[in-house]
Amino acid sequence: MKKLIFIVLFLVLTIKSYSQVNCYIFPEGSPERQACELCDEAIKHPQGSRESQLLFDEAIAVGPKFAWAYYEKSVPYFKRGYLLEGLDILNEAIKLKPLEYLCYRAYWYWQYRNYTLCIQDLEAYYALPKSFIQFTPGGEKDMRIILGLAYARTGNYAKGIKTIKECLKTYDSEDDYGFADYHSLGMLYVKSKQFDQAIETLKKQLTINEDIADTYYYLGLAYKAKQNTSEAKNQFEKAINKLNDVGRYRNTNAGYNVYLSDIEDALKTL
Repeated sequence: MKKLIFIVLFLVLTIKSYSQVNCYIFPEGSPERQACELCDEAIKHPQGSRESQLLFDEAIAVGPKFAWAYYEKSVPYFKRGYLLEGLDILNEAIKLKPLEYLCYRAYWYWQYRNYTLCIQDLEAYYALPKSFIQFTPGGEKDMRIILGLAYARTGNYAKGIKTIKECLKTYDSEDDYGFADYHSLGMLYVKSKQFDQAIETLKKQLTINEDIADTYYYLGLAYKAKQNTSEAKNQFEKAINKLNDVGRYRNTNAGYNVYLSDIEDALKTL
C-alpha cells in the first residue's frame, strides 16, 4: 500500500514539482497579477516551447519581481542540459524568494555533481527561519538526505551520517521514511567502515523496501569485512538477481552507482 501511495505521489509531483501560484491573491491590475496570469497561460503550452518561453519573457517584463516566472522559465534549460543558462534565470527567482527556490538550485547542483555548491545552498536554506521539509523534484528523497549524501561525496562521511540520522529522527512514524532512506545511511556506514551499524541499518532498509539491488551489495560488503564469507556470497548473489529484476526499485539520486561488474568483482574476491 505504501509503495502504491509513493508511486502516485511521485507521478503527481513529477508533473508539477512546485505548486502553481494562485493569481487571485494579487490585486487586480497589479504587475504581479498580470505576470501570474501570463504564466498561467504559458504553462498551458508544452514545457520549453517557444510559445511558453515568450509568455514567460512577457511576464518577467510586466512583473520583474514575480519569482515564479523566472523559476518556470528556467526549468526546461536544466532538463535539457543547459545548466549555466538555467542558473542565470533561476538566480533571479532565488533573489526574490530564496525560501521557495534555493532547494531547486541545490538539486541541480547535485545532479551536475557540484557537491560543494549543493551543500552551500542547502546549508543556506536550512538556516532560513521559516525553512520547511523539501523533496527532490518528484518527491523521491528528502533534501536533507541529499545534503547528507553531498557531505559524503566530499569525503565527510561522519557529517553525512549525522545529517541523515538527524533527518530520520524528525519523522513521526515509519510510514514517513522514504523508500531508500535507510539504504543511504547504511551505505555511508559501509563507506566509513562501521560495519556492525551498516548491517543493522541495511537490514532495517530491507523491512521497508527489499527491491534495491545496491542494498544487498553493501550488505555483502559489510559481511565480507566481518569475514562472514557465506553470508557475503549470499548477499552478492541476491544483488545480482535483484539487478536483473525488471521490477526492482531504481534508487534515483543514490549518490553512488553500483554496476554488475562491481558485484561480480566482489564475489571473485571472497
